[in-house]
Amino acid sequence: MGLQATTRQRIWQSFSILMREIPFEKITVEMIIKESHVSKSTFYRYFRDKYDVLNYHSMEIAEHLIGQKVCRDWKEFLENMFIAINQNLAYYRKAFRSSGQNSHSGFLFAYSFSIVEHCYLRHAKADALSTHDRYVIGHYCHGCVGILQDWLNEPEIMTPLQMAGIFYEAMPDYLRDTWA
Repeated sequence: MGLQATTRQRIWQSFSILMREIPFEKITVEMIIKESHVSKSTFYRYFRDKYDVLNYHSMEIAEHLIGQKVCRDWKEFLENMFIAINQNLAYYRKAFRSSGQNSHSGFLFAYSFSIVEHCYLRHAKADALSTHDRYVIGHYCHGCVGILQDWLNEPEIMTPLQMAGIFYEAMPDYLRDTWA
């Protein structure tokens, strides 16, 4: 792990510690800087604001799974995502309590949409989504974020693998073959 990754991870870990003790709305960039022992300029070199730090973990997990070609298909990607989320349940429960324009749920929708869109466009050898595809992918991603939030409130009802299976089954058939 390089210095940039280490510093970014340290800032996120410090933020995660604060999230265990303080509601997200009360956490400030200054508190994150103090907890992570970095300068203000170092913080802003890696993150735009506290919302960017909030969303970092989800993005890091997905980037690893996609970038490192860890998964063979969408089902395996979803399984790995749910396992990682399950390992950080308390963090994700609090993350979903953030609200407003920069909420974690809003980030997850936009980020998951961009992942599915990228895979679909590459697979279809297309430059842009049709209106139909934009709505189908949007519907799927909105639903997934909503169901994820419901599951976080009662994760003991279904295992991470069962939830990944539901997300995979809900994916439109024509999108399932678009992985990598």
